[in-house]
Amino acid sequence: MMPIPTPTDERLKDQAIRQAVTGDTAGARQTANEIVDRRYLREAWQMMLFAESERGDVQTVTDTIRSCPDPSLLASHFYLELPQVFVKAGDRSGAIEIAKAMGDAGVLPLIGIAAHLAQDGDIGGVQEALSHIDEDLRAMILRKVSVYQPKIQRLDGRTVVGNQAAEANSLAA
Repeated sequence: MMPIPTPTDERLKDQAIRQAVTGDTAGARQTANEIVDRRYLREAWQMMLFAESERGDVQTVTDTIRSCPDPSLLASHFYLELPQVFVKAGDRSGAIEIAKAMGDAGVLPLIGIAAHLAQDGDIGGVQEALSHIDEDLRAMILRKVSVYQPKIQRLDGRTVVGNQAAEANSLAA
């Protein structure tokens, strides 16, 4: 009788990705935990996270981030942009939750969320996003932002300084 071959890491990676795509996140994580080769392990976790983010389920995304055995497996451009995807879709609290789940890697995304919300005029959202980063860094950012507060760019291309409108740098000036 022939011995039953054990699945290779590549097959396990493919299986984990299929499970994630079909919504079986628990099965995908369990399968991924059987992978030994770090290349396949990294690809499996990144693809699982991508598949889950496509569904827009913040809780599943944060659970996957937190359950990953090594945060460096998730490190990628997509990973760092993930909170921005959610904030641009209008899910401010979801974006912040995802960035918080990222730990130290989430600091830069939290600053990006704050910048996005500042552009939208959501001061409460800016304060909420920045409340999750180091106090010294937060104070420095708020000092920098306050320097630009007196100057408000109007839609008509004029800059308001105090109560007076002055021409902004434009071709019309």
